[in-house]
Amino acid sequence: MTAPSEQQQSLNEALNWLIELREAQDGDLHYHNWQTWLALSSQNRQAWQRVERLGQRLSGAQGQSVLHAVRTAPAPTSRRAFIGKMCVLLGGAGTIAYSGQQLVWPELGAGYHTSTGELRNLALANHLQLTLNTSTALDVQADVQRTQIDLLKGEIMVDSRHVVSESTQIHLPQMSIWAGQARFSVRALAGEPQRISVYQGQISLNRGSEEHPLAAGQQLLVSASDVHRQPLPLASDAWTRGLLITDGMPLALFARELDRYRSGRLHCDPQVAALRVSGAFDVKHPEQVLATLSQVLPVKVQYRTRYWATLVPAV
Repeated sequence: MTAPSEQQQSLNEALNWLIELREAQDGDLHYHNWQTWLALSSQNRQAWQRVERLGQRLSGAQGQSVLHAVRTAPAPTSRRAFIGKMCVLLGGAGTIAYSGQQLVWPELGAGYHTSTGELRNLALANHLQLTLNTSTALDVQADVQRTQIDLLKGEIMVDSRHVVSESTQIHLPQMSIWAGQARFSVRALAGEPQRISVYQGQISLNRGSEEHPLAAGQQLLVSASDVHRQPLPLASDAWTRGLLITDGMPLALFARELDRYRSGRLHCDPQVAALRVSGAFDVKHPEQVLATLSQVLPVKVQYRTRYWATLVPAV
């Protein structure tokens, strides 16, 4: 059986191809490289088909099989048609944009944050890479032996795979995380358990006298009274590329996730809360995502003001 971390890697690569093919300047070269990647393994093909299915569920009749179109159309036309269909698989949203740039910490103890809808990439001088999701705040302290990150709120991806001689420590209320060379995310949002997910390598979570080792492909949900271990959901790190990937997510939960990326408040009427959402959505354009939802689900967006919106039954 394929390990969860290997499945995650193939799915990550499939998502990267989805984005690159849509935004490619040199369509022929990207098309050829994509085909080479597909031919490498059945695991890659399965990952691509999974991404493709999400797009088809979202777009309905418009979402004809991308792979079928590539195989059956004449070569020059198929490449152009293929690139065009990337818009369908990305839920009709615009180009994915990243607001941050690679930075080096200018001083010890510096504070960093992102605003609503902002995604920011940071790089420390010791090769530690961080990605901050929307509405995130943290402090950093570093010396020759370790780097300490105090996550005050929000969500971060930590990539310490290229850190050679130092340890990385993440501090949250009531617990801390120690990591060597690993890639993992930490999410600390009000009103929900803290979420620690490991994509590569392994880490250790310490809470009081308890120690919880966590390996690639695993996730911990930590509340005041419980620590729950579960397999890592596929595509759970898609936010680092500005995407929200869903496969049958209840609309109420989807609305809560999308609400993190837009100014104001987004609510979901209980009458439509159980509807299921599948697709790849560009969270840099939440209003376009809402418009797409009203086209593929029996819902409409009811605005009390520009910022106060509710998903309600279409009729």
